[in-house]
Amino acid sequence: MVKFTIATLAPIVNSVTVFPQVYKTYTTKSVKDLSLLSLLLFVTSNLLWLAHGYFISDNSLMIAGVTTLTANLTLVILYFIYSKDEKII
Repeated sequence: MVKFTIATLAPIVNSVTVFPQVYKTYTTKSVKDLSLLSLLLFVTSNLLWLAHGYFISDNSLMIAGVTTLTANLTLVILYFIYSKDEKII
């Protein structure tokens, strides 16, 4: 039971960590402190975890993977929308 609880909570908690950044980026309309390379690496990592969850038939990993992937792709989209208004170096 403990193993199942940890295996379920770990990916859920991991996916929730992205949402404060999405909220802050959306409300401030600023991406000057975001790294596009980091965001793209997060998306790649999410895709790999999602594939892993699929191959081992782990629903909690797949749900967390889709959730986190959606949040990180949202950040990438916001990056391109808001970087037009800022000088990003």
